[in-house]
Amino acid sequence: MTQDQNAINPMLLSPEVQLWIRTTTASLNEIAFAPLPFEGISRQELMQQVEGYRKTAEKLPTWAALPDLLFPIKLSLEQCSSEATARYKAEIITNHLESQPKEIADLTGGFGVDAYYLAQSGARVHHFELDESLSHLVAHNMKTLNAEVHCHHGDGLKGILELELPLDLIYLDPARRNAQKNKVFRLEDCSPDVLFHLEGILAKSPYVLLKTSPMLDLHLGLTQLKWVREIHVVAVNNEVKEILWLISHSEGQGDKTQSSLDLTDNKNPKVYAVNLSDQHSIKDLNSAEKNIVFDFVWNQLEPSVYSAPLAFIYEPNGPLRKIGQYAALTQQFPVIRLGPNAHLFTSEQWMDFPGRIFEVLDKWPFAKSEMKRFKGQKYNITTRDFPQTVANIRATWQIKDGGQQYLFFTTDAQGVKWIILCRKATQYPKI
Repeated sequence: MTQDQNAINPMLLSPEVQLWIRTTTASLNEIAFAPLPFEGISRQELMQQVEGYRKTAEKLPTWAALPDLLFPIKLSLEQCSSEATARYKAEIITNHLESQPKEIADLTGGFGVDAYYLAQSGARVHHFELDESLSHLVAHNMKTLNAEVHCHHGDGLKGILELELPLDLIYLDPARRNAQKNKVFRLEDCSPDVLFHLEGILAKSPYVLLKTSPMLDLHLGLTQLKWVREIHVVAVNNEVKEILWLISHSEGQGDKTQSSLDLTDNKNPKVYAVNLSDQHSIKDLNSAEKNIVFDFVWNQLEPSVYSAPLAFIYEPNGPLRKIGQYAALTQQFPVIRLGPNAHLFTSEQWMDFPGRIFEVLDKWPFAKSEMKRFKGQKYNITTRDFPQTVANIRATWQIKDGGQQYLFFTTDAQGVKWIILCRKATQYPKI
């Protein structure tokens, strides 16, 4: 009798094979052509486990350090969440719901990273996955991890209708590749189509936590999705990785601290700009920014106050730039915008700020006569609301990349184009 192709090969779990998977220095190309080191294990199985382990070690170091975990194909690992972002999702359901969820359904389970960390909140998670072999692999891993995650092979949308228990939250991460395997990010192009199924999903659970591409326009998402309570724009090391939408059409739900807000529609949801640090991917730990969560309400009015460059320049972090709602910054921090489209801020005094902070060394209105002083030298260059690109500036003036000083090229509210010479501020936020 032949082994079920979707079943896990028990030979992969032998101590000798597990050690080899984690310690071999052979390249995948070498494994593809070298004699097989073990009987009863196919070349494809070995290559998948070696490649999967190496990618997991980069993305999920805590998991990679555990024995007896098995790894899926490359695409499943590319699509799964990192440890940092998965842990943050667990924080959302712990801190932003009115009551602690007991039953959660993950409709698009994948490798199970999000399901595992959601279960760490104390809830039981139902993991749905269409790929039978992946579902078996995740079930094995969850048993090994001793996680309260129940794996179901099948369509999650149909599966939640068959669950004979109430759900407190449904998590959904629609696949962002079309039939031609091309990447997509619009909600209607993802699978499943959350716009079509949203009302049915909310009929089964009071809360939906939706993960979308960082490319999705927030204004469009708010227009298309109903009953958005919160938007979490999540970055790791200042690179936006995902957007999370907490959705509920029950009044009074949402962030525990926002009971005084009018949340009867999605015009003014609470917005969270989240910048997480992943110490495993940073060589210089001193350069890692601490985890920052900056929250405000969507569509706050911004005063039309601008300034020429002062003593310090501030560049908002990745999540704040993605959100693009800068009124809260000028209300919470005594900073002034340089121009309506520059997305840079300035102040006379240094302050803790959610982003990069620069000390202004000198500044000049942009002119060829001023640019000559930089010709052939080395600078980091940033352009914000400026007609020339970084590449064009470098080529024209033969400026090399790097060094300790920065050149900002931008335009203020009066239309004056500026060259601002800076260095990173010597004072840093206290950790």
